[in-house]
Amino acid sequence: MGASRAITVRISEARLRKVMRARKVATQSELINTLLAEEEERLRSHGLLRDTAGTVRGGDIDARLL
Repeated sequence: MGASRAITVRISEARLRKVMRARKVATQSELINTLLAEEEERLRSHGLLRDTAGTVRGGDIDARLL
């Protein structure tokens, strides 16, 4: 990972606390790290889906999973 960088974001405290309660996190840092990790995973998943799009043949699909 590259150099650390600090950023400033303005979010209402009520909105922030609401999300923190829903996520059951105690600190703002924990919330931010969790959200970033989830977004990174989402991006990886979408990349894999794009890379594998159109590569499945009809015989590869197990009808029991549908």
